[in-house]
Amino acid sequence: MSKPTIEIGGEKYPMTQLIKALQKIGKIWRKNARISLRKQDKVNTGALYNSMSVAVGKDKDGFFVNITPQVHYWEFVDKGVQGASRNIFSRQSESPFKFGSGKGPRGLRGAIDKWVVQKNIEGTRDAQGRFTSRKSMVFMISKAIYNRGLKPTFFISDTMKRLKPKAMQMLSKAMTEDVANALRLNLKLNKNLEVK
Repeated sequence: MSKPTIEIGGEKYPMTQLIKALQKIGKIWRKNARISLRKQDKVNTGALYNSMSVAVGKDKDGFFVNITPQVHYWEFVDKGVQGASRNIFSRQSESPFKFGSGKGPRGLRGAIDKWVVQKNIEGTRDAQGRFTSRKSMVFMISKAIYNRGLKPTFFISDTMKRLKPKAMQMLSKAMTEDVANALRLNLKLNKNLEVK
């Protein structure tokens, strides 16, 4: 990322406080997103939890901070997935993802099987009192998730909404400090030029 500068009187001055503020906002955002995952009991292997990296950059709209998990399924966890049959979660219907749409990666049963093993879920009994096999349990859980969908966590999207007022204060303060510092340096430079 190119370092942000402010130009005064033809001279460019670094905006170091702005970069520090953006990096700090990213770290706070990541910390709160992780807390949200833990509170919602969405930390299993830790792959999603540990994959969140903070990105600070510049695009056509200006400088930005973002969190980008490095696992492909993070958006499903954040926004939820609509079930193939009906929605039972209030905010789930807003999700752009839906089971049975033919889009996205396949293999729900494989992931559920791994989850059952990692959670050490013991066999349960059926209506006749017989223990169900892990294979049967995986099938039932997969079918239920496919039909009902996945409840959204909004661990990234809602976290940033909550942090936005604080982030705006931090950015405002950082930019004020950078402008004040640039003015101070420019006045000092001009004073030195006048003496010569």
